[in-house]
Amino acid sequence: MGLSLFWRKDMITVNKPSKDIQLKSPLPNNIMVSGEAMAGKTTFVGDFPTPFFLSFDGNAIKEGRDGVDLHESMSWREVIDVIPQIKSAGYKTIVIDTIEDLLDGIEKEITNGGTIADMNNSFTGWSNLNGHFKKIILEVVKSDLTAVFIARTTTDADGEIQSDARAKNFSWLKGRIDGEIYIIKDGHKPEWRAHRGYWKKEELPPHLANVADPEREGQERKAAALARREALLNKKTGDKN
Repeated sequence: MGLSLFWRKDMITVNKPSKDIQLKSPLPNNIMVSGEAMAGKTTFVGDFPTPFFLSFDGNAIKEGRDGVDLHESMSWREVIDVIPQIKSAGYKTIVIDTIEDLLDGIEKEITNGGTIADMNNSFTGWSNLNGHFKKIILEVVKSDLTAVFIARTTTDADGEIQSDARAKNFSWLKGRIDGEIYIIKDGHKPEWRAHRGYWKKEELPPHLANVADPEREGQERKAAALARREALLNKKTGDKN
């Protein structure tokens, strides 16, 4: 039997360049919440709309939150299979708590409780870990639920914030979120570290309305100072005239 290839001219249509492009800033729906241990990350996420915790460290379940404790045993396929059930049950938010413990759980699963470093073929081990991790994250993101990925971080000697997760997985995940909220340990204050687009504060849902935005606030203060300076210079010019 021969192989036939079909090409349709109408598969992709390219229009003329837009004369008036209206950019949009969709509200954040896939969010990373990071911070040091005991900073209050799980407590903060508990105020999101009807959250269900996939608890890979078990702490959220100990606190009495809705979810499933996966810290002793997990199956990456079962994690994917349960996501539609979470949505159909009426939950609005799905929480990965934490991404570091998720990666540890996947490693234990594919090595039967060991480590990838001990495998005869560690390349296959890392490939499986990365593949399973990506599949879980992508299924969570496309669930149409608010998705929260909790990450444990530390601060190095230079004051830089570092993730406890493998840099490769952490970087890949950050490319698929709408924003990162950092919880300051002293005072448990949430702040935006980064986000796509800008929104008016009144546009944000209640669980995000009180998150500080230092970068944006700094830009607004700078703009206000420049406006005051411009007004003062105009006034001096007017007085001379």
